[in-house]
Amino acid sequence: MDYGMVNNMEEEIIIDEDITEKTSDWNEGDVGKRIMKRVTANGTYYNELIVQVFCQFCGAEFIGPSREAGGFLGGHECLHAWEVSQALGREDGLVE
Repeated sequence: MDYGMVNNMEEEIIIDEDITEKTSDWNEGDVGKRIMKRVTANGTYYNELIVQVFCQFCGAEFIGPSREAGGFLGGHECLHAWEVSQALGREDGLVE
């Protein structure tokens, strides 16, 4: 793996053949590649890995940046906990 310098600030970035220029519409062929720089409303991400995850409860799948994969999984966990609480007749949104 080769390392390079960016912005004269001694930031190290990974330079590798497993880089994608895509900024959206990732697919299974992109899994394992890295996005060199991704700018969002919440901040700038460097060397972010493209991952593929799925919800173990309902089987929904996500392919994209690792940060969003965490949100996908966390969101599904909350949704399904709420669904279970409704099935148990809880009105406060909590599960036992």
